[in-house]
Amino acid sequence: MSLAPFLLVFLCCRALPALADPRATELAVMCTNTTTPMLQRQAFLTNFYDAIEALTDLITSQRYALVVKGTTQNETVYAFGECMKDLTKPDCDVCFAQCKTRVHRCSPFQRGTKGGMFFFDGCYLRYDGYNFFNESKSLGRTICGTENFRGNWSVFKANTVELVRNLSIEAPKNEGFSVGYVRRSNVTVYGLAQCWKFVNGSSCQNCLAEAITRIGSCAPKEEVRALNAGCYLRYATHNFYNSSNNNPPQEHRGELVPLLEDFSFLCFSRFLFLRLLISQWRQSCLSRIRQLWTEKLLLNWNNFIVVNLALNNSLF
Repeated sequence: MSLAPFLLVFLCCRALPALADPRATELAVMCTNTTTPMLQRQAFLTNFYDAIEALTDLITSQRYALVVKGTTQNETVYAFGECMKDLTKPDCDVCFAQCKTRVHRCSPFQRGTKGGMFFFDGCYLRYDGYNFFNESKSLGRTICGTENFRGNWSVFKANTVELVRNLSIEAPKNEGFSVGYVRRSNVTVYGLAQCWKFVNGSSCQNCLAEAITRIGSCAPKEEVRALNAGCYLRYATHNFYNSSNNNPPQEHRGELVPLLEDFSFLCFSRFLFLRLLISQWRQSCLSRIRQLWTEKLLLNWNNFIVVNLALNNSLF
């Protein structure tokens, strides 16, 4: 039996964690302490369900969504969702599907809680009973990493300061999004900044500036996230963002000896051909896995909604 198919499958599966990363990691759930009056709760729940479902459809088509359902006070639901702009569409769908499963943490079905914010590394969801679309700096939180930086602290600090400053300047100029890194004295710091779709221009810059003032509290951690109602800021010592559309760090690797040029070119050509075969096989694996994972999450979400609506109907 040929080892070629096994080799391709093995390489495909080994590559999955690095290449298919929806960053569907829960960072924080923040719930309001206001609830809908009992007499209006059924209408609120109906609008809530419709708003979340509408978000899903729009996220699938455009990767962000602003939705308003209802017109009556205490029954209207405002909802917003967005994926990080470096994510692929399939990864965006997976992250948001996972994010939706956390809405029960704020007890909208059991208590009629009117608002909640759900931060993931790859996406964000918020709902509330009032129009929050113009908010940018309320309800912030800082998430410090678990590991301390163990290298040259002064260089790391200088690189971090330069990086977050550059990100806060470039993001407002680039539709609210920027990624990059700063490398100096063998210390590299990677970062990502994103303002939500409804936060533009100076509001975006002010939101990120406020986030920067809070990350210093995490020193000397090597990874920090600043979460805000209008933006997200993260830096780390490893490259966590999708750099397929960005220039990766370049390193000097020296030059080939002239006598080896022909042989090296032949080896390189065969290497590229092998990479092409592996890439085609891997993309097929990734597409199927993402499809199955998204379908599973959506099925779980629909089952969850049906059960909760049934429970609430029995209570009214």
